Amino acid sequence: SNQFTPSKLRLMNDYVENIMKKTTNFINKSIKQNEPIEIVKMNVNIATDIIIQALFGIETDCFEEKSLFSSLGPKMFCSKTSKKTLISSVAPKLNDLLKINIFEKDVTEFVKNIMEDVIEYREKNQINKNDFLDAMINIMKTNENSDKKEKYFPDKTRVPDYSFKTILAQVLLLIGGGAESVSMPMSFFLYEVSLNQEIQDKCREEIMAVVNETGTDIRPEDVSKLTYLDMTIKETVRKNPPFIMLMRKCTKRYQFRDSKLTIDPGTLILAPVRNIQLDPNNYPEPGSFIPERFSDENKAAFDAGAFLPWGFGPRMCLGKNFGRLEMFLVMSRLLRNYRFTMSSKTEVPVKVCKYTMVVTPDPGIWLNVEPINQS
Repeated sequence: SNQFTPSKLRLMNDYVENIMKKTTNFINKSIKQNEPIEIVKMNVNIATDIIIQALFGIETDCFEEKSLFSSLGPKMFCSKTSKKTLISSVAPKLNDLLKINIFEKDVTEFVKNIMEDVIEYREKNQINKNDFLDAMINIMKTNENSDKKEKYFPDKTRVPDYSFKTILAQVLLLIGGGAESVSMPMSFFLYEVSLNQEIQDKCREEIMAVVNETGTDIRPEDVSKLTYLDMTIKETVRKNPPFIMLMRKCTKRYQFRDSKLTIDPGTLILAPVRNIQLDPNNYPEPGSFIPERFSDENKAAFDAGAFLPWGFGPRMCLGKNFGRLEMFLVMSRLLRNYRFTMSSKTEVPVKVCKYTMVVTPDPGIWLNVEPINQS
C-alpha cells in the first residue's frame, strides 16, 4: 500500500507523458488513414504501459505490433482466467486438488523473466529508484534474513511468506488488475461521451479552463479542479463498473433486519456490483448517463454502499487512487486534443462479455476521432 501514497502517485504524470506521445502517434496515424479506432485495445495498451512503468521502472511500447507486453492484459483477464479465479475463490480445496494455475504458463514465465532481469540489473549496478520493485527487493531480503524476521515478526506463527514466488504472484495480479480495471472504464468513458456530445463538450471546457490557467497539461495537483470530469468518471464506473462482483468473507455473524436469515463467519459473500449500481431503487433511470448524479447537491441522496466500483470501507481496492488518477490524466489529455464520435461499426447499446469478471465490451468499441483545433 506504500506504493500508492501521494508522493508515489505524483510519478503518474511521468508515466502518462511517456505513453501519451506513443498514443498520439497511433491516433494521428489512424486519422490520416481515415479509420475508426478500436479504443478498448488502445486503452489496454495505455494502461499496460503505465502499470509496467510503475512496477518495474522500465518503458515499453505496447503500440508496437511485436510488443509482448501488449498481450499481457488480454491474456490475464480472458474468460478462461475469470473462470479459474472464480473456482479458486469459491472452492479453494477443489482448486488445490486440480492444481489450477490462474494465469497461463507463458504469461507467468514472461513476467518472471522480466522481474529476474530487472532485479539482477539493479543489484549489479547498485540502482535504487525507491519504487515498487525496490520495495519488493527489500522485502525479499528481509525474508532471507532470519535476524530481521525475528525483529519484525516475533510471533513466528504469523511470519508472512515473502519469497520470490509469492511476490511474483502479487506482481501478476497487479499487472492484470492495473491493465484491465483501468482500461475498461476509460473505454466506457469515451463510449459514453461519444454518445453524449454535450457532456464531452462540458468536460473539455473544464479541462481547457485549467490548462489555460496553468499553461500545461493536467497534473495530479490539478485534478481537484476538474469537478465535472470527476462526476463524469464516477457516472462511468457507476454504469459500467470494472468488475461484475466483489468477493468478501464474513468475519462476524450477521442477522438481517426483520428476517431470520443470518450469515455465519467464514461464509463467502458475492456482491453483484453491476446489479446494485443498475438497480432503479438505488439510481433512478439507471440506464441513462447522468454525471450530475454525483454533484455535491445530489450525491447525498444516494446510499454510499450502493457505489462499489472499487469496493467499500477498509477493504476498498488499494489501487483505487492509482487508477482514478490515471483516468483523469489520460482522459483529460485525450479530450483536450481530440473529439470522439460514435462509429457505425459499434453496436449501440454496446454489449458486454458474459464470461469475464471484468466488465468488457464485446466485441469492442470503435470511435471516429478528429483533432481539436488548438488555435
